[in-house]
Amino acid sequence: MGSRDVAGSEEPSGGRRKKLALACALAWVIPGAGHWYLGRRARAGVFFCLVIVSFVLGAVLHGRFSVRDRRAPLLSTLQVVACLGTGPIEVVSRSLLYGGPVYFMPEEDSMQAGDGGRPRTVVGQLLRSRNEARDSAYGTAYLWTAGLMNLLLILDVFDIGIGRKD
Repeated sequence: MGSRDVAGSEEPSGGRRKKLALACALAWVIPGAGHWYLGRRARAGVFFCLVIVSFVLGAVLHGRFSVRDRRAPLLSTLQVVACLGTGPIEVVSRSLLYGGPVYFMPEEDSMQAGDGGRPRTVVGQLLRSRNEARDSAYGTAYLWTAGLMNLLLILDVFDIGIGRKD
């Protein structure tokens, strides 16, 4: 027996699939918007506040907007995904900070023994300065938490949309 969607049918119809896809997309674009769209207004407000406050705290506390590093490809990719979970606000913040949507460590900044470990690009210098800030670890934890929390909320929207959860 298949799972039931909100209307009680066995499988979501084409229109219901589009509504579900829209709800999930809205949930990524604006935290809480997917819940709002599905009529869960109180949840939407709480989730919006939780994700945005966590994200803002992370940015203010010099959290690292992670970049993919060739030296640790799996871990750094997971960190980028965690950051991207908050949606376009992350892309805009990253662009304001780094001068563009930078998601890869610049080639020139690969640490070599002879250069003293000094970043050669502006992006590399910004990454290093944020990493060396006293409160960077806390800020990074807040940024990743905001993104991962929003990714879980997108799954919650999906579960509500298919009728698995009220």
